[in-house]
Amino acid sequence: MDAELLFVADGHAGLGKPLSERCLAGELVRLRRGVYVDAVAWGRLPPWERERLRILAAVESAVGTRVLVQETAAVIWGIPVVGALPEILLLASTRSHGRRRGDLRWTRRKLLDPLVVYAGVELTSRAQTVIDMAAYLPFERALPAMDHALRPDMLKGFSPLSKDDLRLVAGRLPDSAKRSRALRVLEFADARSESPGESFSRAILRRHGFPAPELQQEFRSPGGKLLGRTDFFWREHRLVGEFDGAVKYGRNVGDPRTQTMQPSWETLVREKRREDAIRATGVGFVRWSWTDLQGSPQNPDGLVQRLVRAGLPRKRRR
Repeated sequence: MDAELLFVADGHAGLGKPLSERCLAGELVRLRRGVYVDAVAWGRLPPWERERLRILAAVESAVGTRVLVQETAAVIWGIPVVGALPEILLLASTRSHGRRRGDLRWTRRKLLDPLVVYAGVELTSRAQTVIDMAAYLPFERALPAMDHALRPDMLKGFSPLSKDDLRLVAGRLPDSAKRSRALRVLEFADARSESPGESFSRAILRRHGFPAPELQQEFRSPGGKLLGRTDFFWREHRLVGEFDGAVKYGRNVGDPRTQTMQPSWETLVREKRREDAIRATGVGFVRWSWTDLQGSPQNPDGLVQRLVRAGLPRKRRR
């Protein structure tokens, strides 16, 4: 069953009870005033699809045009957003700048690229979206979006954006501080980071002064058989780092921050054999998940202390 938006304004003749009554009966879920969705279809949606529908409900129920910017535009483009999205960000005119209404917030953004219509809504271009995120968000939250934009998006059918083109867009930002922030994210970005979790991990490693790892390192047996690729490898220290996310196991498509499905037993056995084969080449292994990236760097169970115990040195960042 498709999760189709149902609008009170459309009348829905022939559907029987009013939408509000069907909502009270548990048949529908109310997304916002006058907009509903089938409860069964809603329950089957992954969280990122629910977020997309929440945004579309806000746009399609409006009188006049609402233009999406920054993280809100990223959701529609399929660009990963790390962290909660409590507000729907809309492009503000001079009169509406700073205005809030419920979960809607109008914010000023200089147009660095022409606006685009995609999925039936008007929003900033993919290039402007990731550059705005780099200019206005913390480094760790911006990097997954930038890494994603440098890769082909097979799910959406988008070609990768080039760093040269993104530099041109960043050069149109309204002040030098924002240009510097955006370019710092862009120069650190790497298309070889294959998931938001890997990108976020790289940003955490950078923040805490760990040496830069090699990405997607291949390991082979003495006979030349491919044993696997690792997310991170510190060659000098003979240490492998692996981010454990649901997408790694090929079980789901979407934003791995929101995954709750556990990998199958067969997948876990296969992964254990892969890890054992790579360990046999003489390297150490450190694994972590989203939970291990949060909290204090002094947490003995967190990523920082795990890497310190594994012998990875740190440099104090200036």
